[in-house]
Parts: sequence; C-alpha cells; structure tokens
Amino acid sequence: MAGGRSTPLKVGVMGLGQRGLQHLAALIRLQGEGLAEVTVLCDASPGNLATAKLRSFVPDLDLDNVLRTESCAQLLEAEACQALFVAIPPSLHRNEVTAAAGQGLHLMVEKPMSLHWDQAMRMQDAIDAAGVLACGGFQQRFDPRHEAVRAYVAARRPVLAAYAFHASLERHDVKHTATHTLGGPANRVWAANQAWSGTTVVEAGIHPLDLWRDWFGEVQWVQAAYVPRADADIVDQADNPFAYSVQFGFEQGLVGNLVLSRLRRVANVIAEHRVFCTESQVDIRRDAVIAYGGSRNAAAARVLRQGATEDGTYPFVKAFVQAVRDGNPALIRSPFADAMRSLAGVLAANASQALEGQRMYMGDFLAAGRLRQLAPARERTP
Repeated sequence: MAGGRSTPLKVGVMGLGQRGLQHLAALIRLQGEGLAEVTVLCDASPGNLATAKLRSFVPDLDLDNVLRTESCAQLLEAEACQALFVAIPPSLHRNEVTAAAGQGLHLMVEKPMSLHWDQAMRMQDAIDAAGVLACGGFQQRFDPRHEAVRAYVAARRPVLAAYAFHASLERHDVKHTATHTLGGPANRVWAANQAWSGTTVVEAGIHPLDLWRDWFGEVQWVQAAYVPRADADIVDQADNPFAYSVQFGFEQGLVGNLVLSRLRRVANVIAEHRVFCTESQVDIRRDAVIAYGGSRNAAAARVLRQGATEDGTYPFVKAFVQAVRDGNPALIRSPFADAMRSLAGVLAANASQALEGQRMYMGDFLAAGRLRQLAPARERTP
C-alpha cells in the first residue's frame, strides 16, 4: 500500500484489565484480517498474563509467539512491537508512555491519561519530540449514535447539552488490578477511590465531555459542585463523592450540564443524554437517536439512528492501526493533543470544586499552569 505497510503492524498491550482485554480482543480480530499482530503482553499482575485467564476473555488468542512480561522495561528492551496500547489505571502511570515514545513506539493511551497535568504534559512533550502517532482512548466517538448526533448538530445551533448518569458506587465490579497489593482497595474497585480514579468526573465524566468537544468545539469555562462522602460512609476505600454537578461553558455559546451520582448498594441505573438546539431536541437513547421539532400543532419526530448502542472499540482500534500502517494521522479521531483538552476540562472541574465552585476559565487556567496543582484532594464532610 502507498505510504503504508504491507505486513501486519506489530502491537503490544500493557495492562490486561477490563479495557486492555477489550483492546486485545479487537486486535486479535484485526490479526485475523492481516492488519495487526499481537507480539507482546505486559501486566504487573502475573495472574492477568495466565493463559487460561487471557483465553477466557479472548478465546482466539494464540500465545505461541507472544512475549508475556510483568516489566515495562523488558517490554521496551525486547523491541518486539511497533505500537503499544497502554491501558493501566491512571494512578499507576509512571514513565511508561514517555519511555515508549522515546523508543519510537506509536501509542494508544487509555483515558484518563493521567491524574496530574504536569505528568500528562511530559507525555505530550515526549510524543511531540518523537514524532510518533498517539491517541487517547475515546472509542465513544465511533459509536454510530454519536456520529449521527455530530452530523445533526453541525447544521444547527446547539444551546444546551445535558448528561445524567446515576449508578452504584460498586458498578465497576470486574477489576483486574491487584490494588490490595499496592495500597488500594481490597475489592479492586479502584474507580471508586479518589486517589486511584481522580473522582468519577475524571474517570467517567471525561467521556461525555469528550463527545461534547467533538460535537460543539472547545470549552471556555468550567464550574463544579460535588457532595463529598463522610468518613463514616467510606467502605473499601470507596471515598469518591456521592454526587457531582458540573457546568461546561463552550466557546460557541452553549452550556453542558453533567450530573453524576455514585450511591452505595443502588442497583438501578439512570442514564439520560440530550442535546437542545434552537428549534429542536435530540434524545440519545441506548436503542435510538431521535430529534424532535415542529410547531405545537405539527410536532415531528425524526429518527437519526435506529439500533442499540454499539461498542466503538473495534472501529477505534482499527482506525489507530490503519493510521500507523498508512502513515495517515487523519484516521485518528482523538489525537493525544486533543484528548489532553478533555483531560484538562475534568481536572478543572476538580479544581473548581476545591475552590468552592469558582468558575475556571480554561485559557487563563492552562496558561497559568494551575493544573499542576490538581492531584486529587480528598475533601469530606465532618
């Protein structure tokens, strides 16, 4: 192929937890198509590299010629791959991304790429210096429902976006990192802990924010209010706040409202996502995207997309692999530098909460380097 590779791209995966296994399954599918070859798997927990464990999630995985290692240094020394998928918990990032970039590896780094802005900037600087292709893990941009919304609002004037997600604090019930050996939660649900996740806004709210940025453009300001969890309410180090309300003001004039809650032992899940334009409403459901408009006497509903939610992981992974093979960065919808702006938005929400709801203007905020102060601080009620 012109400007690309005719042989499969050699790919490694670091972090064989929930997301790493999903990426691995997509890569094995691409391996069957002759586009990729999985050559190295890395995880600090030996049990995550066990043959039976891996094949229970990825049945077609052939491990005969795959290097398995618990060491990032050994992965890099082996020079066994051309691209690396990094899917470790954000609090465990050290210098893996910068070292891999320095060695010329193209990178997919799962979100949130870091909980600390200065660390994320070091990643960006290393990627820029090496000239490698890199992206953040925002597969939701590849969901056909979200593609339909993007196309619809491009021809209209959106004025409000509203996302609400309410679920149990224990919702992430399948975690693979042995957090109990690293000072983390005994039940491994690191997404419930502030020091490991950076708050639910950072760990989960970054997804709707990234979609809004894809649909509407850049964030101008952020303002947040959280409801902290009291010491008496903390079980298994699950100290993330009970509830979050965050407003994002966009440069083109609309406002995004992000409302989340994480209550204990609440099996019910409430998920709502809507966009409001000057003369229409868009309801983003799990099984359809519907736009409502028309006058009082002639209301109309237009189906923009019919069909259940589709996991965007496979097309996301394929786009990254093809971008590297073809030398075509345009195939990547969430370049690392762009993903950094989604990370900045959710870190700014944490900062707003820490400063009693002060509105954070992103331009001044980033220019002043204030994100360097945003290690997740644990703030609780008495």
